[in-house]
Amino acid sequence: MVNKDILPVQTYNEIKEKIGNGRPTVLSFGMSHCYSCLAMSKIFYEILQEHPELQIYSIDSQKDRIISRDIYKLKEMPAQIFLDEKGEEVFRHTGAYKKPVAEVILRKYGFTL
Repeated sequence: MVNKDILPVQTYNEIKEKIGNGRPTVLSFGMSHCYSCLAMSKIFYEILQEHPELQIYSIDSQKDRIISRDIYKLKEMPAQIFLDEKGEEVFRHTGAYKKPVAEVILRKYGFTL
């Protein structure tokens, strides 16, 4: 059964061209069997429903493990990488948090809410 209240999972290859395109981007890494990962996906889904102009993408860390492990050096999930409009990392977080905290972080790093 597909959960429609979470971000659709995309591969890194599907979204890599959008990184550094003049708009800030969030890469939300997680796994389909991880409760905290699904919780973060639901929060980002809600934010995108309110702000569809934002670039927030969900990436399955198991399917794209070379990207998550070797490029972004992730060891724990869920993890969120916040990139500026040039594609440079400005913040990263491991674990889950509530929607108001996510919104504060987004505003702080240049996402217009």
